[in-house]
Amino acid sequence: MTLWYVRTTQDMFQSLAEHDIQALFSAQGLERELMAQQGLTTYYSQDHNDAWLVRLNSHHKQFEVLLSQARQSNYLEEGREILNSIESGYLRYIYSRNGVIALYMKGQNQQAVLLHKDIRERYQSIYDLCEQYKTLYQQRIIMTAVSYKEKAQLLTILSFSAIPVSALFAIWLGLILVKRILDPIRHLAKKEEALPSHLSGEMGALSNRMQILVDEVEHAYEMLQHSRDQVVQSEKMATVGKLAAGVAHSIRNPLTSVKMRLFSLERSLNLDAIQKEDFDVISEEIRHLDTIIRNFIEFSRPPKLRPQQVSPSDLVDSTLTLLVHRLEASCVMVTICRKKKLPIVNADPEQFKEALMNLILNACESMINGGKISITEDVVTIIPHGKMAIITVADNGPGIPSAFKDEIFKPFHSTKEEGTGLGLSIANRIMTEHGGWLHLKSSGPEGAAFVLALPLEETGTWLRS
Repeated sequence: MTLWYVRTTQDMFQSLAEHDIQALFSAQGLERELMAQQGLTTYYSQDHNDAWLVRLNSHHKQFEVLLSQARQSNYLEEGREILNSIESGYLRYIYSRNGVIALYMKGQNQQAVLLHKDIRERYQSIYDLCEQYKTLYQQRIIMTAVSYKEKAQLLTILSFSAIPVSALFAIWLGLILVKRILDPIRHLAKKEEALPSHLSGEMGALSNRMQILVDEVEHAYEMLQHSRDQVVQSEKMATVGKLAAGVAHSIRNPLTSVKMRLFSLERSLNLDAIQKEDFDVISEEIRHLDTIIRNFIEFSRPPKLRPQQVSPSDLVDSTLTLLVHRLEASCVMVTICRKKKLPIVNADPEQFKEALMNLILNACESMINGGKISITEDVVTIIPHGKMAIITVADNGPGIPSAFKDEIFKPFHSTKEEGTGLGLSIANRIMTEHGGWLHLKSSGPEGAAFVLALPLEETGTWLRS
């Protein structure tokens, strides 16, 4: 009954707001605009100021708007007839009023005054029709209020009648709760007392279930303790990682100075073959240390992107130019499969080149006796992400063992003896920061293929699924 009452009340007030109240407001607005037009006509008859005519025209337009709104909100046949009479009477009133104004403009004041009295009668008849239309909807609102009051009284009577019934039902439900549920649970809590015979099967099953629940809670507590130990260990490792990043940053500057001094010594000294070999070994080890330190610093410091409008094809060409000597030294040949330059994307050129460089260098290091690297560029539409710029870097090296495929993007995981395990992790993070994706497409005896995906400028960010 309450739901019915609420629904009825909602329908009633919605009908009031959409029809009756809106019609009442329209009627009041029509009266107001009509009075304003009659008054402005009188003002013009006194001083012939054209400013009154401008305002008169504005009120005329507002009257027509209100008349249109009244037709939209009206739903009564009687109201429709009144609105038709208002409209026809208003047209005759406008025609006569324009004639009066024209006479005033020509200076024929006596004739204008006589006709002005005639339009006052027309004005009064239209005003009476507006008052009649307003009274019609006032009565509708009063009738709705009376109906609402009757329904409210009925609901009140039903509500008071339901109170004793609800009380009796609550008492009956309480007895069932005590006898069928609370008493057996109390017996179950007191292990020294036997369960009631008529509930032994149900409560026996409940007792077994509770025992299982207790065992599960104890197991969960043990797991929680173990997880807490792991969290503490993780915090220690995080602290060690921060310390390692700080130490790496502190070592890098003096290491750079040592490298520069070695370079100067090598140019200024006349070295024999053995000394030259020693210098090359020292330089290579310093370069290896610098690479490890740079990877530590890059991994510990999230990249700050400086995005620019650039084509990924230009970044591929620039990266290969930087690595040309390294590729020649590793006896690696690179081929680019490109139908046309990739469209413009919003990317940080240096960060993207670093990600691409890590993939190419990894491929070079995996092919000990040289090999081939193919870079394929394409634009692919991926539903629902839209168009993506795709760059595939494939080599013909030994590939990545299947046991390591799920681990290669994790930090500090490397299949190389001297690797830091940060190259692919950094590249993956750079692509994620760009709103893109780094993915191992395939890996086997014939080599590995990695895919770099960037969202094109018009498609926005591609969230990794």
